[in-house]
Amino acid sequence: MKEDEDDSALNQFRSSLSQFSLSSPQKTELRRSPRKPVPVRTSPAKRPASDDDEAEEKKPKVSSRDKSRSPKKQKRFYAPPETYGHLRELQDHLKLDLDVIFCGINPGKKSAEIGHHFGNPSNHFWWCLHHSGFTDTQLPPHEDFNLPDRFSLGLTNLVDRPTSEQAELSRSEQLTNVPFFLAKIARYRPRFVCFVGLSIAKVVDTSLKVPLSPGTKSWGLRPYKMVHPSDSTFAETLFFAAPSTSGLVTQFQRPDKARIFGELRQLVEDMKAGTLSTTDMMVIQPHQIAKTPPKPERAGLDSLLSFASPTQTAGELYSFPIKAEGSSSDLFSSSSPFNAQQKDSGETGKMADEAIQLPLREGDS
Repeated sequence: MKEDEDDSALNQFRSSLSQFSLSSPQKTELRRSPRKPVPVRTSPAKRPASDDDEAEEKKPKVSSRDKSRSPKKQKRFYAPPETYGHLRELQDHLKLDLDVIFCGINPGKKSAEIGHHFGNPSNHFWWCLHHSGFTDTQLPPHEDFNLPDRFSLGLTNLVDRPTSEQAELSRSEQLTNVPFFLAKIARYRPRFVCFVGLSIAKVVDTSLKVPLSPGTKSWGLRPYKMVHPSDSTFAETLFFAAPSTSGLVTQFQRPDKARIFGELRQLVEDMKAGTLSTTDMMVIQPHQIAKTPPKPERAGLDSLLSFASPTQTAGELYSFPIKAEGSSSDLFSSSSPFNAQQKDSGETGKMADEAIQLPLREGDS
């Protein structure tokens, strides 16, 4: 009996000691993290050397508050002619019966400084002209005078005076120049006129009071034409609107601009093939075209003579009377020595000299 009690006490003692025994932990599966392990560098990473590293390290941090105070490009507004009076106007590059005359809004500051059209390096005009197939090579701006003879292309502007931006021209100034621009087109009679800028087309549309339907595209062939006398090489001139080639215009990217130029080139080919119908187009009327020549002090002798020459079938379009100060007689009219039937070169030269010596109006100089 006593032996049983001793065994029971021993078992209890062993049981009490078992809670202090060491046991190996159960193995559990490790779950991998879906993220890739990030290597730990023992030394700082080396950066490739560059010329502006030092400047970058010394550049102070700009807070969001400072950024809000950073100067923004100021919006330009109308600038009177004297603002850019030190810049000269660009010469047109035109001749009769060209395939296309490209018309810009006015010369930019850079173009006026170098004396050539579309002279800013950021302008896409010359690139688009080449990549649309109008020229077989990309011409630099200083070869703009080659366009008429080499490629049957011409260059002019709606407004002659240079500015940095179109916003510095007044709306009335642009509208006032439309009849004179149309007189120039009536003189040179190209197959097409291309407005290099949709805003130019809008100005001309407004001046001509063109009824545009809501679905009319902002770019492409315009719904009006200029009809020429029957003895002209081309019966009519059509008008086409393209986006501005300025690098500031981002709504149309450079390939888009070249593609639209390419559509114009195809229209030129269609006109040559006689497959382009213009029967539904509005005809520009004689009263919408200027009947006075360019300002004498800014026009060469050839320009004055060309504007003064009337035609038998469209005398109202091409006869431009000028009255000398204090005189009621016309120097240029269908009854003057500039009439096509009176070609005395001596008298013609004398009359042109008198025209050039006309007193300037206020603000013309």
